[in-house]
Amino acid sequence: MDSCSELDDEVLMFLLLEAVSPQDIDALFGELYSRYYARVKVWCRRFTRDPQRADDMTQEVFMRAFRYRRSFRSESRTSTWLFTVTRNYCLTAIRKANANPSTGASLLDPRLKGASGLETHRQMETDEAFRHIWKLINTALTPAETRVMVLHYAHGVPLALITRSLALTNPSGAKAYIVNAKRKLGLLLSRAARKPDRPAAVTDPAAMAA
Repeated sequence: MDSCSELDDEVLMFLLLEAVSPQDIDALFGELYSRYYARVKVWCRRFTRDPQRADDMTQEVFMRAFRYRRSFRSESRTSTWLFTVTRNYCLTAIRKANANPSTGASLLDPRLKGASGLETHRQMETDEAFRHIWKLINTALTPAETRVMVLHYAHGVPLALITRSLALTNPSGAKAYIVNAKRKLGLLLSRAARKPDRPAAVTDPAAMAA
């Protein structure tokens, strides 16, 4: 595989999830590890406040990230996903290490960005809105068309790369899926524009009583 360092996070994760060759998987995950090792280590240190323990926890976080890499969803940011993996593991490890679960929870540094859960909650709201939009699109497109559209327009993955990664065998590759998707979405929008407005609700008390 060519150098992974020039890939953005979204394309890197897409290729990692689609990779079959052990060499490609190692190269792609190795790039993810290089990009986020320092950040994950800082997160672990803030959770545990123990530098030596944080080193071990960082390694475990990446082992879990690799094991559960298919839990990643393309509508989420890679950093948000990794923070979630880190936070879940660190809190679980701290609680297991202490007889009283609340003692482990108290080791969480309150200065940690997102430690209060507010940042994560806001990200969840954003992700939910994004999922709602794509749920509407899914009513018109096939899963394959939706995936190609997301990869190309949301993440900027070139059509040729999508064609190879998804093993599309039709003559036009991913481009044909884009053309079909645009046609279907155009019809959906046209139908929505022609749909008559709903009648206004009756608010006159006299009319309601009649």
